[in-house]
Amino acid sequence: MTLREAAPMPVAFDFTRFLASSITFMAHLSEVSVYFDDKRLAKLTKASGVPKELSIPRGLQSSSASGIMNVKGIKSTCMFYVCF
Repeated sequence: MTLREAAPMPVAFDFTRFLASSITFMAHLSEVSVYFDDKRLAKLTKASGVPKELSIPRGLQSSSASGIMNVKGIKSTCMFYVCF
């Protein structure tokens, strides 16, 4: 990937930790590999558990003040990570 400005390479562990926290919020991405000079530095694999429907908590305002955003339902999934 080409950068607009030259920048130092981040510490591999810090970058991998950032990717691990980011992949949690990506619904369709389940694997990320990081390469440097054709050598794999890290590989993250995410496996999602079966989604479990949760009830909307009593007292939760299910729509925004302007009515643009509405909560229709809540699901919870367990995430499992494998790091290499």
